Amino acid sequence: MASESSTTRPGATLGLIGAGHLMSHFWTLTLPPLFPVLALVFHVDFFQLGLLVTGYTVTNAAFQIPFGYLADRYGPKPILIGGLLLDGLAFALCALAPSYGVLIVLVLLAGVGQAVFHPADYAILSALFPRERAGKPYSVHTFTGFAGSAIAPVAIAGLNHAFGWQVALAVAGLVGVVIAVVVALTLSPPALQPAPAPTTTAPAAEQRGAGYRLFFSEALLLLFGFFIFTSMFSSGLQSFLPSTLTRLYPLTVSRANVVLTVYLTVLAVSVLAGGFIADRVHNYARVIAITFTAGMALMFVIAVVHVPAWLLFPLFALAGALQGVIMPSRDKMVRESTPEGAAGKSFGFVSVAMNLGGVVSLPLLGALLDHGEPNVIFWSLALFMLAATATVMIPTLPSRSRPRSDERLPV
Repeated sequence: MASESSTTRPGATLGLIGAGHLMSHFWTLTLPPLFPVLALVFHVDFFQLGLLVTGYTVTNAAFQIPFGYLADRYGPKPILIGGLLLDGLAFALCALAPSYGVLIVLVLLAGVGQAVFHPADYAILSALFPRERAGKPYSVHTFTGFAGSAIAPVAIAGLNHAFGWQVALAVAGLVGVVIAVVVALTLSPPALQPAPAPTTTAPAAEQRGAGYRLFFSEALLLLFGFFIFTSMFSSGLQSFLPSTLTRLYPLTVSRANVVLTVYLTVLAVSVLAGGFIADRVHNYARVIAITFTAGMALMFVIAVVHVPAWLLFPLFALAGALQGVIMPSRDKMVRESTPEGAAGKSFGFVSVAMNLGGVVSLPLLGALLDHGEPNVIFWSLALFMLAATATVMIPTLPSRSRPRSDERLPV
């Protein structure tokens, strides 16, 4: 555990990190509300607009691990500030883009900036809060992200309606620049615990290669799989729930979106409750397995039983609660599987899985919805949850994943 600097104020630090995390989720949903107007302005189709989101996701995934290494080696503060500035300036400049080609280059750069948040944020949180008290800070951090996701569509649509798409993009970007300046002037992160010094006389090239062996530890590989399957579930449900429900039930699109809103709202609130649970349990994998099994049962019920339409609201509220309550335990499980001084690269590694999950599941579920029965979507979501549950039930994760104090794991 790292020692805290005398100037570190945990609450203020958590607030600053949360503000940046809110913007990171805000930016992921900045472009989609503007797709109709961007299609007219740049004379492109929705496939080309979808490439913007794909490109943003790809560069985000590609730079997660490199930024994790940089955060662990040089400290997370400059990495976080740089990401905020790059993301913010890229979106602000999108307002001045003269062509689709320039727009996609700027979005790719924004994706690079987006890659800093999980590695840098969790490096700071892991150094600032001891393992036994990390659940609640992790829950607040996750909650701020969901808040950004909830705010973005309404804010961007409102700014576009009142002032136009260029003002909407400029404001979205410049808010991030302001937060970057505030972080630069006021954030005093704790001193990070350095990684253990190498204990062998192996050649330098071999010692550098040893750092990558962290990613091949059984615990982190299982967590990588867990994050992929949970991301496949969450991205699939959020993307296709309204379309699926309108085909299965006599619901309008607006009412189906209300069901999704209920799910996301309860999920966000449950994340905060999950922080208290994570700090009071010792077997995180068991908590996750229990909640995921219940969530999987819900998906099976919805796939098999044509429930009354009104019952969808409480059912998906329950599904949101089951998803949200485990997220701090999920993050603590990564923490427990990580040697001191390696939080940036470890959280960067599993965050790549979150990006990959959406890339894999969305085309798959879209094809199923086009060519199969709508209830196949819920069967698929249940199977994703089953696979995620299987990864955490392997005994490596629950209590034996934490490195012993005398172990010299490669970082």
